[in-house]
Amino acid sequence: MVRKTLLAAVAAAALAAPVQAQDLGDIVTGVAQEYLRQEQDRATFAQAQQAGTLRAYQSYLQQFPQGIYAAEARQQIQRLGGRTTAAAPANPYGGGGVDLTRDQRLVVQRRLNALGYTTGGIDASFGPSTRRAIGLWQRDRGYTQTGVLNRAQANELLRGTAAAAPAAGTATAGQPAAATSVASAAQAEANLRLSRQQRLAIQAGLTRRGFDTRGVDGIFGRGTRGAISGWQRANDAPATGYLTAAQAQRLSR
Repeated sequence: MVRKTLLAAVAAAALAAPVQAQDLGDIVTGVAQEYLRQEQDRATFAQAQQAGTLRAYQSYLQQFPQGIYAAEARQQIQRLGGRTTAAAPANPYGGGGVDLTRDQRLVVQRRLNALGYTTGGIDASFGPSTRRAIGLWQRDRGYTQTGVLNRAQANELLRGTAAAAPAAGTATAGQPAAATSVASAAQAEANLRLSRQQRLAIQAGLTRRGFDTRGVDGIFGRGTRGAISGWQRANDAPATGYLTAAQAQRLSR
């Protein structure tokens, strides 16, 4: 039964967000981890119910402060005469990181997709596909790849600008020069507002030149970013993985 449920969840994620074959493992891992976390949540609360003690419910809350049964556990603790610290309600549009409104999450997903990081839909739900997109975006900017946004990263996506807009090659506090350079390049490419047809033409151009994008699908994912970087290095240009207007025009021919 567990296996069937897990396979169904993986299939649903794959249908909702078509990805390249090399990235399927990331989705499987994300879905599996979320499913196992939920199963552990249920099992731990079931043990607390079976014990029926104050300590058991407190132990559950320590492990799952925003768990599926957190509200019920707090009620049981109060009923048993214990005290629990009131916690802020879990954000219904995703777990971990900075709290965002539904509208803000929609903006973040739109922004990620515009930059070529597919979220598998724009629905304000930060599921495995969106977490994966965030992680790839973080990696490409030199941030720690967590899949969870901190406040500065969320603001960068919401505003549609690289944080602080430093001069090229200049490091900001807590961010290396290489990261700021990539962030600036990413913003410059985003400003081009490349259409899907233009992205297809660019991918085709890279493929003709011997730089494998791992698919010509109009999505600038990991394979395309790697191909762009390789082409840029071969042409003695900064290997940012993001295109300037001149580079995009050249590759489209």
